Amino acid sequence: MGKGRSYLLRTYAKINLCLDVLFKRIDGFHEIDSLFQNVSLYDEMEVKITHGQGRIFVESDTQIEENILYKVWNLSKSFEYDCYVKLKKNIPMGAGLGGGSSNAGAFLTLLAVTGVISQERKNEIAPLVGSDVPFFLHGGTAIVGGRGELIKRVTPLSGFRVDIFKPNFSISTKEAYSKLNSKLFGKAPLKAVELYNAFKQHDLTAIQRGVYNIFESVIPDVLRTEIEMYRKDYPAALTGSGSAYFVIKDAGYYEFVDKACEIVEN
Repeated sequence: MGKGRSYLLRTYAKINLCLDVLFKRIDGFHEIDSLFQNVSLYDEMEVKITHGQGRIFVESDTQIEENILYKVWNLSKSFEYDCYVKLKKNIPMGAGLGGGSSNAGAFLTLLAVTGVISQERKNEIAPLVGSDVPFFLHGGTAIVGGRGELIKRVTPLSGFRVDIFKPNFSISTKEAYSKLNSKLFGKAPLKAVELYNAFKQHDLTAIQRGVYNIFESVIPDVLRTEIEMYRKDYPAALTGSGSAYFVIKDAGYYEFVDKACEIVEN
């Protein structure tokens, strides 16, 4: 791989198989305990890097205010190069599926692979861009703590499929966290590591009990009712802090994947 060529990227969405908030930190962020999992829903990016003057041009099929790719590029300080990105969004925004973070993680990975930045600089930039971005540097399955930067990679889960549903409204991460209060903290039936072990053992009873999302306490009643309807028969929960939710079942459309992105030289 080298500069002056174009690359095709698939950037995979993630779901939180469980997401609990333990406390609000003195820095204003929230301490989480979560089990992250990439799924086979993905955005597509075509990226070309050439010698230039440090400029980036992003063309997207979806209007995105302050696209996260600009932030990645500005932090990379790539003054010797220009970058051209064509983005096709399949991951809905405001859904809690990590679409923007997925784009950012894959973009950082490409910049490191092509030598625009070092691997060390890639790791430094990721948490500056967003709390979920460090996960998307590797992806697969991970137990995640801190504000999202403490990532314990574990043997990827496999053999599970999910359906994902997105209502006709979005929820911003900032809005979702603003609605939480300390009475809701630490209520998950299982810790993330315990739920991971249940998945590894294919213990469906424990999985159905342990799949959990704290933000279901603060979502509109109509959305909570939809999730609870599925939960009678299947493990189901919000995907993250947004409005989408997932249902785990054998005939689900999407499957668990063991990576955050794919990069192919075009």
